[in-house]
Amino acid sequence: MNPQIKKPTSLYIHIPFCATKCYYCAFNTYSFHKEQANAYLDALSTEMQIYTPQTSQLQTIFIGGGTPSILSANSLDRLFTDIYTKFQISTDVEITVECNPGTVDAEKLGVMKKAWVNRLSFGLQAMQDEILHQLGRIHTVNEFYDSYHLAREFGFDNINIDLIFALPEQTMEMWQFTLTETISLEPDHISTYNLVMEESTPFYDWWKNGDLILPSEDKEADMFQYTIDTLIKNGYLHYEICNFAKPNQEVKHNLVYWNNQEYIGLGVGACGYIEGVRYTNIKGIPPYIQKLRELKKPIADTEILTGKAEKAETLMLSLRKREGICIRDYTLRFGESIDVEFGEVIQKWKDLELLEQTQTHLRLTDRGLLLANEVFVELM
Repeated sequence: MNPQIKKPTSLYIHIPFCATKCYYCAFNTYSFHKEQANAYLDALSTEMQIYTPQTSQLQTIFIGGGTPSILSANSLDRLFTDIYTKFQISTDVEITVECNPGTVDAEKLGVMKKAWVNRLSFGLQAMQDEILHQLGRIHTVNEFYDSYHLAREFGFDNINIDLIFALPEQTMEMWQFTLTETISLEPDHISTYNLVMEESTPFYDWWKNGDLILPSEDKEADMFQYTIDTLIKNGYLHYEICNFAKPNQEVKHNLVYWNNQEYIGLGVGACGYIEGVRYTNIKGIPPYIQKLRELKKPIADTEILTGKAEKAETLMLSLRKREGICIRDYTLRFGESIDVEFGEVIQKWKDLELLEQTQTHLRLTDRGLLLANEVFVELM
């Protein structure tokens, strides 16, 4: 690595194991088996060692999945020991672990607290057991409450809750109840996603066969607007299309993605971005493990982002933030104004009132939030 090039200061680690796979999920996940999980952690340790020289002092660490909290307390302790052994860690690092309700207990939370994990993300999705069952979730609403309150008792003071709207058979009243109950818990961060039909999922097959009825686009838009209005009214900052935070609780790790900055990605199917090269790891667990037994990087694909591709991706990712893209930062990064490459399309979306420009930023309008994908597709 060229010593003049700034090394990544963010790390993503993928834990691919789940108890069962949700019907809507297209993530790279597999059923949990203890022996395979141990072999996987061996491989992860080796991959960490390979990337250690390419990493500066870490400012953010995100352990996602899958279900990282499905690992035993001993396995979690081993994972964090490896991280602290292999990498330099900033004293004010943000460490996030994704957790599924019903898979955390006092022992696991104790391990995470000891390892200086300071942010948890719970996948709740809905406040109705019947909806959770239809999604293929393994937890109940009461199990979520138990997990959430236990985490608070252990002193975790930065907790995110994931929710999904525009679900099959989900009424506006159901979504309003889910939001109201979630807000009453006073989480520090709330992520709200509309359901997307992903190929190779049971939901997609059922939908194509006419066995799954989804809300209309108008109803979905109404749910989204209600979400924005309600969370802002309750003191949450809408800082990214899908994300809302209490003051000063924006997730630092995801801002690395939205600012199109570089990061290390470890684990099966994980993505990373180093020195202008975006890479994706092998998706199958056995070949991933085998590659690392050979002391080789388990990379399946790479893409070099240069020229218009890098500019477009930077613009598209930054526009996900409510503040948009800083015009000055773009000019410093690429040595030219945004209009050189995208002036015509930007003007089109300005005329349609989907984009607006302030003295410092280019950003989506409130209306543009609802049609963001149309803007992004044309930019790419």
